[in-house]
Amino acid sequence: LTLITGRLLEHYQSGAQTRRVPELAAARPELVAQVHPVTAKDRGLADGAQVRLWNGRGSLVARVGLSTDIRPDTVFLPFHYADGASANLLTSDALDPVSSMPEFKNAVVRASRVV
Repeated sequence: LTLITGRLLEHYQSGAQTRRVPELAAARPELVAQVHPVTAKDRGLADGAQVRLWNGRGSLVARVGLSTDIRPDTVFLPFHYADGASANLLTSDALDPVSSMPEFKNAVVRASRVV
């Protein structure tokens, strides 16, 4: 699956800032991986269940959020969470040779149900 990362409305800043605002932290308290219902069914995932995402770089566990707003070949993770919930555990640390910006917007991952 293609992993894409991005922002959540509630954590519009880096998360290091918005997670310190109790109302914003309460609105999105944990990491949720958005998955298309077809993808979830193929992998035995249910809405609200836990999914392990992994690749050669690392792995993490997230809650499943079903969404038809995402493509069946894609998983979306917000990048606002830290430590073991950091999307950067799965993204590349390769740098663009000109700008030195990291390639952390997408990666390839596998997904399986956490039993």
